[in-house]
Amino acid sequence: MAFCWYCNSELLDTSQYCPTCGHSQSDRSSSPLFGVVDPTTGIWNSKFINALVGQEANRAVRYHRPLSLLVIELDHAEHMHKELEQIQVEGLLREMSERLGHAIRDTDTVGFLDADGPPHFAIVLPETDEQGATLAADKIRRSIASHDFSTTGSWRRITVSCGAATIAVQARSDLEAGLIGNKREYTGNLLREAYQALETGRSAGTNRTSVGAYRS
Repeated sequence: MAFCWYCNSELLDTSQYCPTCGHSQSDRSSSPLFGVVDPTTGIWNSKFINALVGQEANRAVRYHRPLSLLVIELDHAEHMHKELEQIQVEGLLREMSERLGHAIRDTDTVGFLDADGPPHFAIVLPETDEQGATLAADKIRRSIASHDFSTTGSWRRITVSCGAATIAVQARSDLEAGLIGNKREYTGNLLREAYQALETGRSAGTNRTSVGAYRS
């Protein structure tokens, strides 16, 4: 176990960034927010989220604790991009980021994954099993759907769809049998499975939560 050189928060030995203060653990001369904050939304970007998922996945496997990841997509984004000006779209993303931040626990982390195509957000949920991830996703969907967005003209009410993936608690017998595989696989697998769950749910309509089948 290691500790952040800046704020002394507890970290895994392999942690690239501190999730508490954002400082790089390899470059002590850099700004804590340099390169890991999305300039439009002001929240963590995909670089930070990918690193965080990796270290949280390792933590979940090492200590036999559940971990969930949500991928959230803005519904009807293609129509919004056609009807709204860029400044309105950016305002919507900032307002949505703030709304997501209010809908999660202090121990959860929200980040912005991309703006190419439909905008996607990710939420890392430590100590959260499949049932907890479903409840969190449904809470988020209701929070967004009930909010009156002030920055988007005619698009004052919007909805999102959520995909969830979970690393379940591993049975000790499986651990002893060496069945957990390469820990580095968890980062990509968890994110990929959350995206796949999202696409599965969206094929049946919008404003839905779908949970992936990925297991450790």
